[in-house]
Amino acid sequence: MIDKKKFLYFNRITLVVIIIFLLLSVIKIAFSRFFTEGDGEAMNDIAFYIIDPGTQSQTLNLFDVKPDGKDYIYHLDISNYKDNQVSEVDLEYQLELTTTTNIPVEYKIYLNDSVINEFHNKEILQDEDGVYFFKFRTPNQQFQKNIKKTNHYQLVVNFPSSYNEEAYQDLIDSVEIVITATQM
Repeated sequence: MIDKKKFLYFNRITLVVIIIFLLLSVIKIAFSRFFTEGDGEAMNDIAFYIIDPGTQSQTLNLFDVKPDGKDYIYHLDISNYKDNQVSEVDLEYQLELTTTTNIPVEYKIYLNDSVINEFHNKEILQDEDGVYFFKFRTPNQQFQKNIKKTNHYQLVVNFPSSYNEEAYQDLIDSVEIVITATQM
């Protein structure tokens, strides 16, 4: 014969487990709906810390640039200190940008809110695979030893609205930023 007490006890346990499972499923759906939407145009901020002579590089992919004629601004900070460590020698550095030629964008660069009118040694290069690149160099900048200093660069990228054509859809340009520091 079936024991009614045990039967009711197991039914309650089964019912509680099903209710907990349903609650977890509903909560998961509610939280995923809450967190799925996000909107905004965050441009990358890149920081370089030059404490010793050497070369540093970082690649910046321009996913957000659209042919709308608007300026897209990327911030680059170059410092001769990090935390409590400051460069113990006078340093001179050069900022070099190497870009792909996938899309016809225009580049401008500002140093501490002053425009650098011309890139030095603007050249077109071709690698061994036949891919073309633009290479730009800014004028050399100097840091004095034991004095904390940060140079704030703004890389302004403009994709003219005249290129708002199907041929330019889904193209991505890439910028490699190379900082070469030498001891003075």
